[in-house]
Amino acid sequence: MREGFSTQEKWPFGCQHCWFVWEDDYEVHRRSDGHGNDVTMWYRSGVPVQPPWSGVLCPRCGDIGVKSFPSGYLRRHAELLSLPVTAARFPLEQGTARATRDARRHGVFFPVYAALATALVLLMGLEIFEFATRTIH
Repeated sequence: MREGFSTQEKWPFGCQHCWFVWEDDYEVHRRSDGHGNDVTMWYRSGVPVQPPWSGVLCPRCGDIGVKSFPSGYLRRHAELLSLPVTAARFPLEQGTARATRDARRHGVFFPVYAALATALVLLMGLEIFEFATRTIH
C-alpha cells in the first residue's frame, strides 16, 4: 500500500493585467509511488489541475499574467492592513483599481507619446515642405 496524505489549501492569486485578486481552494494529494519517489497531485473541485504556480488564468480578464502567492499569504497581509477577507473570490475596489490602472496607462506614458507624436508631426511637416519647395523650383 502506498503511504500518503491529503490536505486542503487555499492559494491567493493576483492578476497583473486587471489587478483582480482572488483565492482558490485546492485539494493536494501527496503520495509515495512505491519506488521511493514522492508524487503530488493538485485538484480543484475533484478535477486534476496544474499546481497553483503554473497555468492559471485570470477569471476576470483571461490574462496569463497571474501571480500566485503561498497559501495564507493574502490572509496574513489583510490582517496586517486590517482589511476584511471574504470567502473565495474578491476583487479590489473597482474605482481604485481602475484609477490606478488608468493613471499608470495614461499618466506615465502620455508625455512620452505626446513628445513622439510632436516630433513625428514636425518631421512630416518638414518633409512635405522640402518636397513642395523642390517641385516648385
